[in-house]
Amino acid sequence: MIRVVRVPILLGGALGYCLGVLLGLDAGGILSLPLAAVCYLVAALGDLSTHYSNDYYDVELDRLAPRKTFGGSNLLVSRGELKRGALFSAEVLSLASIILSFFAVSLGAPLLLVPLAVGANFLGWLYSTLVRLSHRGLGEAAIAVGTGFGVPVAGYLAVTGAVDAHFLLISAAFMLYGFVLSLSLELPDLEADRVGGKMNLVARYGSRFCLRLALLLCLGSEVILTLFAGAGMALAGLVPLLVVIWGNLAATDEKSRLDAVSATCILSLFVFLVVSIGSLAFF
Repeated sequence: MIRVVRVPILLGGALGYCLGVLLGLDAGGILSLPLAAVCYLVAALGDLSTHYSNDYYDVELDRLAPRKTFGGSNLLVSRGELKRGALFSAEVLSLASIILSFFAVSLGAPLLLVPLAVGANFLGWLYSTLVRLSHRGLGEAAIAVGTGFGVPVAGYLAVTGAVDAHFLLISAAFMLYGFVLSLSLELPDLEADRVGGKMNLVARYGSRFCLRLALLLCLGSEVILTLFAGAGMALAGLVPLLVVIWGNLAATDEKSRLDAVSATCILSLFVFLVVSIGSLAFF
């Protein structure tokens, strides 16, 4: 069952959380390792819940799409007997995330963490079930909010105890990158999603339109970072911007080329996180 976990996505979440912590320290916050660890678990368990719920509800679509570098394991396709266990795991992880948010408050986190944890977990379930945002062209926005705001804000709150205007401005750039991440993840599944009726933005409008959209999003992020985040993060933002420019030039309708563009765009976002963390930690 552990194979359901998307390790690269979990790693990206850890980096996003660390970035939130460092932004908080840069704003004058104080680091308490026990509190930071518990707040990280709040974010990480909520993230892990979506790995299991998405695989559970998308198992039929996964039959149509081959396994990809940053996608799920497709384990439930071949091991149908594990489906109930996957759903149970998703439910337990969501509940644990919310319970831990109360524990974090007892350690000194602001009460705001609790509704944020509840909202983020609820959003994760809206993505794959209930209203199925992922099938209605709204899943990208859900991922953008979850990865670009929900994860970093947990780290920021752990050290500052509040959300201020400066963080909200910078997190706007992170949310735009979260939108780019979602589009990049969807590119390899373009045809399978169309056949399966999962009408996300890539399936609706095609890869070329969405790569142009990703370019506009990266440009917007770069403007925000340049104005409000300082030179280090602004320089880091050039990496996804340049990669998405390349993606627009290199992409064709061939699946192998789309796979390469998708993986490279996602890797560029990892590079952005690592370089941003380095700039805040050492400069």
